[in-house]
Amino acid sequence: MTDLKTDARVQRTRELLLDALVHLLMERGYEKLTIQNLLDRARVGRSTFYAHFQSKDELLACSIDRLRIGLTAQWRSAVHANSDRTEPLTFTLPFFRHLDSHRRIYHTTIGREHERSVELHMQRMLRELVREDMAQRRVHAPADALDLATRYVVGTLWAVVMWWMDGNKSLPPEEVNRIFQRMTFPGLEAIIGAESGCAGRL
Repeated sequence: MTDLKTDARVQRTRELLLDALVHLLMERGYEKLTIQNLLDRARVGRSTFYAHFQSKDELLACSIDRLRIGLTAQWRSAVHANSDRTEPLTFTLPFFRHLDSHRRIYHTTIGREHERSVELHMQRMLRELVREDMAQRRVHAPADALDLATRYVVGTLWAVVMWWMDGNKSLPPEEVNRIFQRMTFPGLEAIIGAESGCAGRL
């Protein structure tokens, strides 16, 4: 019983810090955010913070990982519901929906000259999701081709994100995702061939 209570307290403290990070990202961006800001918002002590995270960067990485887990769950649910066919890059629609519901965070942390950390973490997460997508669909291609395909998809996805966030607010996530697919699938098929699962889906 004690272990369960301890685990619950640990999880509660982590959630407080993660929630504090989200709110402070909206207010201050990431680079200007300090450990003291996090402590004040979460109402925890410095020793408590360092018992869970070594730095604010580790806290950010944890937050991005939480997003990745959520996107993966939605992606696998969609794949399970359409088990007769496996669409490529199924995670992108949940990703665009997430962006749409968290615009304030991304306006303070993405596309700004002095803000790079969130962008780098997000792009790392997207590369992992693209590689996992190709592994799930059993894409067979040389390692160099898979690496190029991953970079191509993430680069295109990020360009669409920046374009959308920069002034095309009226477009719903579903339409933005369709634009991304029309741009991306032909190039992805050209890089890794018909085995990518893109053929006939454009």
